Parts: sequence; structure tokens; C-alpha cells
Amino acid sequence: MKIDEQILQTDEWGRVKKSFGWEPFRIYFGKNSSCLVLKRKIPLINKCFFYIPRGPVIDYSDKFLIENFLKAVKALSKEQNALFVRIDPEIEESEIGNLNNLKFFGFLKAKKEIQPRSTFIVDLKADLEKIRANFESKFRYNIHVAEKHGVEIKIDLEEKAIDIFYSLYQETCSRQNFIIHPKSYYQKVFSNIIKNNMGCVFTAYFENEPLSSVIIFSLGKRIWYMYGASSNRHRNLMSNNLLHWEIIKWAKAKGFEKYDLWGIPSNPNPKHPLWGVYRFKKGFNGRFVRFIGAYDLPFNKALYKVFDNGIILYQNIVRFIKKGTISDSLSE
Repeated sequence: MKIDEQILQTDEWGRVKKSFGWEPFRIYFGKNSSCLVLKRKIPLINKCFFYIPRGPVIDYSDKFLIENFLKAVKALSKEQNALFVRIDPEIEESEIGNLNNLKFFGFLKAKKEIQPRSTFIVDLKADLEKIRANFESKFRYNIHVAEKHGVEIKIDLEEKAIDIFYSLYQETCSRQNFIIHPKSYYQKVFSNIIKNNMGCVFTAYFENEPLSSVIIFSLGKRIWYMYGASSNRHRNLMSNNLLHWEIIKWAKAKGFEKYDLWGIPSNPNPKHPLWGVYRFKKGFNGRFVRFIGAYDLPFNKALYKVFDNGIILYQNIVRFIKKGTISDSLSE
């Protein structure tokens, strides 16, 4: 796998995270290998931890390469006084040999995920007619409904698109009871990702009123459905279905080969907070992919165990205070 296949391993993503409490580093190992490492300070103790989002992007069947990576990250850990490193590579659950190689080097399953570990991936190499025919019948019908009512889709590369997106996102947050980043976060996404031709904003309108909006990331041969928002109004017009169909048509024209729909529950059920998201994304009939999720390599096992148990308790208390529940969208 090449580094250009994972948007969260780019320096541009590192710059986004730098504005919100993370310090980015890039470490080099092997002949042509490197990875983005994000550092986060741990309050009250003179320690930090590392996070390698969707990485490192390496061949996990190669123990020698894994060993070289570990030498580089351990050297950085000594310099920065890190307690552990967390990774969440794109290793599928079926890749038992690769997972066993991680365990061989001391990696432990993390109790909490940072990124969603499951997704649907739509193959864009087929003809558009075949892609649309492969959608669930209800999904195709909803596209027709939006087209019939004159819903329009616009691509926007200007920063005002973030204003429109965020206004819709606040409605979505209120409706579905989840916590979102401040508007400044998405403005940083715009200035570092979209302005560098690694994404764009698609918005659906009805009679000049924005109904739904999506921020797409793009790199190599893949696009990602990173953030989506929709209005409480005119939900019967099914603007989201048409919106994603137009995104797929745009991606095909640009030569992209995969549409990664991003986060869905790993074990979907009607009681999960993302059940509605799962049902919508299932309509694409993409390939269901479940990755192994986050794994930690402690540099101090005793202190790591204390921290790991304490941070789970703290997060549950904060979530209960804010939402009245300890469940979250990354729960299995």
C-alpha cells in the first residue's frame, strides 16, 4: 500500500490536527516508508501519547518493516516521553497473519476507537449504469424523487461553503444528539485539505435553499465521505440520495476508483446511535469492510494500565454529563 492512499496520513491532515491540540511529526523508516505521528499531552503527568491515524501504511506481512517502524517510533517516544503509541491501520479482520504480526511485537487491543473501524466501500471502476443498478431499489427510487422535484447539486470550492455546511451540521447535531467540532475545525479542513485540491464540498439545493451538504476528501484513487449534514426541512425530497449519486458521477469523471463511505457500526443493530447512518450507507450496496481497529503499544506497561482505565472512566462521565448516556457513535 502506498502512502498516497490514506488521506489521514498526509501532512495536510497533520496541520489540521495541529490547530486542535495535537503536535504532528513525520518519522522515516525503511527505504521509502514514513508515517504521520500525532502527539497529545496527557494532563497532570509529564507524559504524552502518540496516535498514528489510519496507519502506518505499510506491508504488515513484512516483520522486518514493522521492526524498522518500531525502532523509529520508539526513538521518538524517548525524545518526547511518550507513554504509548496507538495505531489503527487498514488491516481487515480477515487478515489474521498481519494481526498476529502486530501482537508478536507487543500491540494490545485498545479499549476505545478514535476512528470508526468499519465502512462500506463502493467500487467506482464499473460503468455508471452498473453502479446505479447495484444500489438498493429504495435508494434508486429516492434519487428519482429528488430529480423529479428539481433538487440541484452544486460543487463549491469557496470558504462560504463551510458556512452553509456548518449551519446544516448544527441542525443534524441537534436532531441526532451528537457532539460536533467547532466551526473553526471545518475552516481548518477547508484551508488545509480543500484548498490543496484534496477535497471539496457538495451541497444539495431546493429552490435555492440548502438541504444537505457533504465534505469529500480525495487522494490517489480514492474519495472519502468524511462529513455529512442535512436540514430538518424538505426531508421528503431525498436530497441526500441525489447528492451522493452526483458525487459518484463526479468521482468517475475524475478517475477515482473507490468511494469510502467512512464510519458505520461494526455490529449494526436498530438500537445503535448510527443505525440510521448505517441504513442509508447500506443503500449503496458497497463492500462491507471491518478493520481490526485501534491497537496500542505501551512503552510503560504499568503506567499505561492505570491511564487506560482512568481515561475510559473520565470519558464516560463527560459523555453522561453532556448527553445523558455513556454510549457513543464509535461503540460496537
